Amino acid sequence: MESKYNFCILGAGIAGLSLADALHERGYSVILVEKYDIGSGASGTPGGLVNPATGRRATKTWKAEDCYNAINLNLEKVQAVTEVPFFRNNGLLRPAVTQKMVRKMRNQYEKTPWPDGWCYWLSAKKIKEKHPGITCIDGGLWLPIGLTVDIGAYLQAYANYLRANGVTIQTQCEATAEPNETNWQITDGESEFSAVHLVHTIGYASTSHTWWNHLPLEGVKGQIAIFRADKNLLSFDHSISSLGYLARFKTDNTFIQGSTYNHDFDDTEPDNGGEQYLRKRLARTLPELAEKAELIDQWAGVRVTTPDKKPILGRHPEIKNLHLFTALGSKGLMYGKFLAEHYADHLKNGTAIFKKVSIERFD
Repeated sequence: MESKYNFCILGAGIAGLSLADALHERGYSVILVEKYDIGSGASGTPGGLVNPATGRRATKTWKAEDCYNAINLNLEKVQAVTEVPFFRNNGLLRPAVTQKMVRKMRNQYEKTPWPDGWCYWLSAKKIKEKHPGITCIDGGLWLPIGLTVDIGAYLQAYANYLRANGVTIQTQCEATAEPNETNWQITDGESEFSAVHLVHTIGYASTSHTWWNHLPLEGVKGQIAIFRADKNLLSFDHSISSLGYLARFKTDNTFIQGSTYNHDFDDTEPDNGGEQYLRKRLARTLPELAEKAELIDQWAGVRVTTPDKKPILGRHPEIKNLHLFTALGSKGLMYGKFLAEHYADHLKNGTAIFKKVSIERFD
């Protein structure tokens, strides 16, 4: 372990690992310190989607092409040195389950410039041929580029990849950091070192940190449920996004149903209300599966969001060389890698941060 680094990053979720990678590739020395374990916060969900068409309208996400290409390349990079599979390009089906959804989705689809091969409008007949038993009113979308990811497994593999390539990562360490005139002095309980820059990628903890209390950060509790069902009810291979999402990562008899969006919560643990909510959502799209699926596990985490639903990147307005990368919300996979590369370019070359995600928009 070195005694001085260019960057110390606190928090080993999607944001922290992605930024550590991007900075290391640009020649900086980086140490990543995690209070608990890799992906122990909201990033560590056992299942998620890379979905460029989000919300009830299936709106194309901000900078969708750049974001998708960045995460797809990164998944392939890490998977190439990892034996256990953690993602699949199995496509994403988006059936409209109400007339209102049909109107909104169809209108959005027709005015959106989708890249070739990314997104298709299918009739209700075609969707039901593709997925017998599914609820569909007058059509929906098929995105053959949709990816399904075991995010927790991906982050563990990503950390191993970074360690093997020279990034120092310490877990189970509660670090304290104090600035002096030129550096940050950091103590993690067992060792001391310094860094020129300190970056917070601490997720939900940033909402209560005094350094960031001038920002409109909010925690949103999300829960998912892992279900088991007879294989005849899981004869499909793709994942689904409708009212919530169904992630079909494995080819066995399990699937993941997500996610809740709870702005008012008393604790961060899974609860029966979350399961009931998710099962009701599933019933709107796949009623037989919802009725017969058996709950085998639950997971909960708290995501960070902002009033405009965009991430935050940038420096503290008063504290020298203190940075924040947070508020990826439910689009962590879509945004994380691309924005990490973008911010690393800013730090290396002085390129301007996109206004939509810059911390300065809240000054």
